[in-house]
Amino acid sequence: MSQLSSVVEPYGEVNVFPEGSEQVRVKATILMKPEVEGAQTGLAIDGSRSMAPMFGGPVAVSSLFGSNNNVVQPVARTMAEYLADFDSDGETSLIYWACGKLGGEIEVIGDMNASDVVKYEFAKPKDMGSGTNLLPAIKYFTEERFRYTPWGIYLFVTDGLIDDIEDVKKYTKELCEGIASGDRGFTKLVIIGLGNEFYYTNSKTTEKLTPDKVGSRFVELDDSPDWEKSPAWKALEDLDDLDEDETYGCIKDTKGDYIDIWDHKLAATMKSLEEIFAEVVSRNITVSPNAEIRDSYGNPVKPVDRDSYSDGLPALIEFTMPKTSTSFTLILPNGNEVIQPVSV
Repeated sequence: MSQLSSVVEPYGEVNVFPEGSEQVRVKATILMKPEVEGAQTGLAIDGSRSMAPMFGGPVAVSSLFGSNNNVVQPVARTMAEYLADFDSDGETSLIYWACGKLGGEIEVIGDMNASDVVKYEFAKPKDMGSGTNLLPAIKYFTEERFRYTPWGIYLFVTDGLIDDIEDVKKYTKELCEGIASGDRGFTKLVIIGLGNEFYYTNSKTTEKLTPDKVGSRFVELDDSPDWEKSPAWKALEDLDDLDEDETYGCIKDTKGDYIDIWDHKLAATMKSLEEIFAEVVSRNITVSPNAEIRDSYGNPVKPVDRDSYSDGLPALIEFTMPKTSTSFTLILPNGNEVIQPVSV
């Protein structure tokens, strides 16, 4: 999967998947902030020792979060303020994770409203962990705090070095099965990469490309045998792709759609906080009465789940087009056209 970093409005996220040698599958969402009753939110910050430089050193981060020697602080404040404003209780739940022995413990910061969180000093946790275990943080929200909430979204900030990823995958499957059976409410987990461990490496030249330097070359680089994403980046993508994984995913909800628990973002390329809701959309939400999508050759794309978009454009669109197509164009009823590059 290639998740494009250069996404034009109105898209919230654009993912490109290889489909054989001749075509690609594009899965894109229309950016929209949901209106939800009973929503609960949480923010978990990686407290392992590998994160120590982020609490006081130069790290690439989007201008969206401002600047600070403690890079974690502006990111945490900005995200927590946004979550608190969205939360039905007006407060978001904050923790450090990957603390203590083997990075398997959490340190609870507490629940805060928007005005309090922007003044909070996000210093490094008291006991930074010797490992990075994500599952305890997930279960803090999904089992201990908000087991019976009808709608929850929880963010996890990390440098991408995760030790218990197989346990996380197994538990993700349990969550999906619970949602499918109606035993659980809607749950979305968004993992956000922070730091310098996210890049492409060229095996022949040892050249490195950070996400902000890639532009729209994601499909090209992912298709090349010479370029490879860093282990930290691949770990985040691995979680993001679980909805279509035959072992841990492919579990459908009552509407027949795959339950997609995970999404991933990189702090260095985020342009708006609404991006955390990029995958909180549905094929059943119509955002335009009709539309047309064409590839860069001017030919209509082939939707995955319908014949065309002439009877409505859903918030989640999925289609195939030739692998050589360098972009796709959304044509709206008013004649406006939106061109989204996918490769150069």
